[in-house]
Amino acid sequence: MKYSCDVIKDLLPLYYDKACSEQSKKIVEEHLEECASCRSLMKKLQDNTYENCLHDEKEDIIKNYTRSIKKKALFAGFIVVAVTLLTCFIANLATGNTLDWFFIVLTSLLVLAAITAVPMMAEKKKGLWTLGSFAASLFLLLLTCCLYSGGNWLLVATTAVLFGLSVVFLPFVIGQAPLKGFAKRNKGLLVMAVDTILFYLLIVSCGFYSKAAGYWRPALLISTVGALIAWALFAAIRYLKANGFIRAGICVIAVGAVTAFANDIISLILDGTYHLSVFQANLTLWSTNALINANVCLIVLLSSFVIGGLLLLAGFLRNGKSAR
Repeated sequence: MKYSCDVIKDLLPLYYDKACSEQSKKIVEEHLEECASCRSLMKKLQDNTYENCLHDEKEDIIKNYTRSIKKKALFAGFIVVAVTLLTCFIANLATGNTLDWFFIVLTSLLVLAAITAVPMMAEKKKGLWTLGSFAASLFLLLLTCCLYSGGNWLLVATTAVLFGLSVVFLPFVIGQAPLKGFAKRNKGLLVMAVDTILFYLLIVSCGFYSKAAGYWRPALLISTVGALIAWALFAAIRYLKANGFIRAGICVIAVGAVTAFANDIISLILDGTYHLSVFQANLTLWSTNALINANVCLIVLLSSFVIGGLLLLAGFLRNGKSAR
């Protein structure tokens, strides 16, 4: 062979990209006819094997570097936590001859670890692992504080936290869950059902905690009215066969009416008195709390009807254009 393989290997990328001269191209082609090793190298180059290898190597380097940074960060965090716990352990024993508030510090650090260390350690489904560990560690913190204070509020605090987490995060959890059949087709319905159950558990736990004689009737009635309104809005948004403008208009009017008459409904449930605040409105007078409340309710009601009416009009106009 006239030229060595090292020279040809240097020319192969230029030959592959058609960036070499005619003379170099002829030299490479003559060499490839005689050299099986360089032909194999050229075939790999044509199959983008080198690019893939470089890409894989780059990804491996990034992953290894990221893993190294995570390990260093976790180790540094572990040292800080260990020093903190050891300090609190000694201080608690020295001041009280027993361990009590030390466990509050411990569970607080678990909550911190749930939102910092867990996302770094989890390879897949970071959000679910973080949320689950956060909820579990928060429950342990509430339990520790309740035992330390000698209170009986753990059930109320737990149901309140679960309800709050459910309202905010359950749609994302259900969205990632591998559901099938009816549950897969009705994820919103499943979220609403779980939220409703947790809501009533919160109301019931508050009743057992307060032990008030007149609690149950107004609490359950007001809660049920609120739950029915929420379900009605959900049904309109999810299942009403209309375009988005019409559904939005209905919801705006409904929310405005509920807001305007909410105090009247609550007064009817609590003391049996029935009056419509909006009929007492006088937009030229804002001198008393009753007038202020009535005026605000009237403004909210009228605004919702105007905005909702415009949305409904836009929806009907869109339907008319679609029909044509």
